[in-house]
Amino acid sequence: MNYYRKIPLKAFGEHSIIKITKTESIRHNYRLFSDMLAKTNTICACVMKSSIHGTDIRASAPVLYDEGCRHYFVEDLSEGIILRKLLPYSDAIIYETGGFLRGEENYFNDYNITPCLNCIEEIKRWNNYCKENGRRNAVIHFDTGMNRMGLPEYEALQLKENFEELTSSFEIEFYMSHFYDIKSDDLSSCFKQARRLEKFLEGLPKRPISFHATDSAVMLRDKGLNYDMARIGIGLVGGGPSINHIIDPTSEMSVEYYAKLSQVKKVKKGDTIGYAGAYTAKRDMKIALAHVGYNDGYLRYLSEMDKKPIGAYMAVCGIKTPVVGKISLGVTTIDVTDVPDELLKDAVCVEVIGPNVDARVLAEISGCYEVFGSLGRPNVKTAEYTEIEIEKLSENENCMHH
Repeated sequence: MNYYRKIPLKAFGEHSIIKITKTESIRHNYRLFSDMLAKTNTICACVMKSSIHGTDIRASAPVLYDEGCRHYFVEDLSEGIILRKLLPYSDAIIYETGGFLRGEENYFNDYNITPCLNCIEEIKRWNNYCKENGRRNAVIHFDTGMNRMGLPEYEALQLKENFEELTSSFEIEFYMSHFYDIKSDDLSSCFKQARRLEKFLEGLPKRPISFHATDSAVMLRDKGLNYDMARIGIGLVGGGPSINHIIDPTSEMSVEYYAKLSQVKKVKKGDTIGYAGAYTAKRDMKIALAHVGYNDGYLRYLSEMDKKPIGAYMAVCGIKTPVVGKISLGVTTIDVTDVPDELLKDAVCVEVIGPNVDARVLAEISGCYEVFGSLGRPNVKTAEYTEIEIEKLSENENCMHH
């Protein structure tokens, strides 16, 4: 028995895509992490970047605050300002991890956002700013092997040798770093990074530590890797490092996408479908158009071609409908052969991500959770709802399909 959400046509209006943010699922997932981290006395912080991986930060931030979250991370200052307007509370601490970029100094002060300083130059600039505008907090970010953001080893040594001078006008709230490989059972690189951080911190004043060790169920149970604060990222929306490493079997996907369906047609075995004739029909088929394409964030990598069979799919009335052919700018072709005609004739939309299309499977196929961020970008074709709003609009029309 396949549960599926029946979307009324009126919900689409002039739009061809619907996004549904499930705030109660985000609440549920936060509780899973928070309860687990409490066992190691670790603060549970939330990563809110990309509007919480393409969901709806406006609906979700108040829910997380209500659940007791008080530490939030964004990647860009503009995200931090949006979040501060949603959470104007003195105990809601917002950290910006992208760095203390030039020209942004006063915004950090005006909106009470704490910068994560990624290099000596940023440390110097923040120290000078605080000297002139009053003492404030900051986080020092160390690069322990990712070679992305953070102080490399030689700058960590500079900090150690000139600590008093470099930090004379601000307080270090904590030290942080970021694991770069948590997608397998082999955590040797993580322990190597942890040892490297310990070396960096030798001789520096003691402060709490945060490693981005959060979305691996293995690490969350490891007292040696949780440290003082864990930063929950893709786990908030139900993801994990891989399909085999999800925090808990009861974690829930917190966003659904639907697209209008049109133009059912018959295709004969041997006919080709889509640009470059990249997919050849393996049988006599019925195909249809889902009105979502790569311009809407449905990754072209998910195209199903003869030379690259990957298994991406959508669902109609709870029934799996494989993607066939190259994904176009605004539409995607799906195989609806297995959907009975009596259901297909009344179907107004296709489930792109939802109860029958696990985004974790799509992420596994495409290699990462980019599909969340890409589909979640602002789009004139997309109407956005919370689950409560869509259920009210549907007037309890959710249905079951056998």
